[in-house]
Amino acid sequence: MGQLSFPGAVALLFLVMTAGIAGAQPDEPIGGDMGTYRIHCNVDGAKVFFNGDYKGEIAEGILDVPVYVTGTPYRTFTIEKEGYKTYTGTITSVPGKGQVIDIYAKLSALPLVEYGTLHLLVTPTLSTVFLDGSEIGLVPPNGVLIIRDIVPGNHAIQVSKDGYITQDFALFVAKNEVKKVPVTLQPAGSGLLTVSSEPPGGQVFLDGNLIGVTPMSVSDVAVGDHEILISMTGYSDYRQTVTVTEEGATVSADLVASVPSGRVGLSPLVMLGALAGCAFLASRRS
Repeated sequence: MGQLSFPGAVALLFLVMTAGIAGAQPDEPIGGDMGTYRIHCNVDGAKVFFNGDYKGEIAEGILDVPVYVTGTPYRTFTIEKEGYKTYTGTITSVPGKGQVIDIYAKLSALPLVEYGTLHLLVTPTLSTVFLDGSEIGLVPPNGVLIIRDIVPGNHAIQVSKDGYITQDFALFVAKNEVKKVPVTLQPAGSGLLTVSSEPPGGQVFLDGNLIGVTPMSVSDVAVGDHEILISMTGYSDYRQTVTVTEEGATVSADLVASVPSGRVGLSPLVMLGALAGCAFLASRRS
């Protein structure tokens, strides 16, 4: 094979480089040609999502969503708006070049709740209010506690404050009603509490607070249930729940001696064994 001339070598190199450049041309952009999904919806302003990606809002009943015909296909769409039940559907086809695929969705309005409002006019102020078992808060210094957004229907109200008799009552709140309810708590009564013990001299605790030594009496104890504890060295603690009424209440305790710690009693068998041992030793000595 003969050698190439210089001009021939240059021509061959040019052909090789041209072929390489042609082979290295990048692929066309993904998609290239476009198609369209046209979303039809009965609610303007509804937001449209494809595979969770936001695409826009419905205007005059439609929203066009352009897509590349060779792009990654969408599988689901979602349409949502406050006050309406969210609509979710499946995308089953991909539009071709210049093609429009129509998708139809109808949003259903959520039931409208027409809330009521409750004004509690409470005496005394700073009372605690519960609605259906949940604490709402304290009555402010102006004596009016406003509870808004109450679902229409029957509700349970409780109003309480230390030193006053708790009030529980039920009431009905209608749609869009502003209901005003006066509540006046009555001061809780008090009674005389008398406590004695046998033997006397036990320390008396009322609801955890030391109030004296038996025998004793204390007046102005609030009506209701209270915990009594009587404690005395050498005796077991005495505990009792007592209900105080306006007529008073009496607690009489028989204290039980406690066994000192570390002292162990001897069983009859052990005592008999000890006596037998003593008798045996005595017989040996005689």
